[in-house]
Amino acid sequence: MSAERRGGGRNRAGGGARRGGERGTDRGARSGRRDGGREEYGERRASSGERGLGGDQVEGINAVRELLRAHRRPIREVLIATGREEREGIDEIVDLAFEGGVRVREVAPAQLAAMAKSEAPQGVLARAAAIEPVDPDTLLADPRAFIVALDGVTDPGNLGAVMRTAELAGATGIVIPKHRSARLSPAAMKAAAGAAEWLPVAQAAGLPAFLDRARRAGVWSVGLDADGETDVHDLPVADAPVVLVLGAEGRGLARLTRDRCELVARIDLVGHLDSLNVSAAAAVACFAVARRRAAG
Repeated sequence: MSAERRGGGRNRAGGGARRGGERGTDRGARSGRRDGGREEYGERRASSGERGLGGDQVEGINAVRELLRAHRRPIREVLIATGREEREGIDEIVDLAFEGGVRVREVAPAQLAAMAKSEAPQGVLARAAAIEPVDPDTLLADPRAFIVALDGVTDPGNLGAVMRTAELAGATGIVIPKHRSARLSPAAMKAAAGAAEWLPVAQAAGLPAFLDRARRAGVWSVGLDADGETDVHDLPVADAPVVLVLGAEGRGLARLTRDRCELVARIDLVGHLDSLNVSAAAAVACFAVARRRAAG
């Protein structure tokens, strides 16, 4: 069901965190609330100081395979660790590289491990041109826009996992802030499992300003927060152009970001724990939107 805008396009929803239909008492029980503090110090420093998106080093079988399949950016070389017993995924990568004219170089496992920046590169690493961001207005101009925006997610594993979920749910793009956000580090690329090759990524100077632009473009902004009045499975705007906004690890949506959201939705929790990891919350919300869209 498509929804018409009322009151100049502002339709804020409020309420309490809901558990099994009851009001919760912990305002911190926001989706993605309790998974902060686990990123490595080096990753945190890199995400706050790097320029651009990154993505120039790709590790892991799935991520390297999709890099080669997509043919969307130049690839300098693929490095393969010698002596691997499991060759199924590796052989496919070698074949794809040969077809695409990409150099493949075998190196000792210890050498590849020393070059890797993720925990488990699975014996394969590729070096490529960095991923170029798209213009946010390009994403907003899509008449079927389904955009995921991340408000200060600094854990690279969470960024990659959200990207993987968003791509599989049919999202048309993802938006991350230029500052105080994870970048496409090797760890994020591995967690994305190749989604970074297919899902357009835009950077915004600030999410509140981006959400203002979305409203002017006729795209609904839906924040995900435990205080949301609307169940995420019952969003009246799910089949309209929409931006789904997820908050950072630890603090949830920033106040200014939340204030710019035209709707605020919640995920009802029925167990004993009080929150979901942001990537798990993204999975619930993205596929709730995808289901409504598929139903027409």
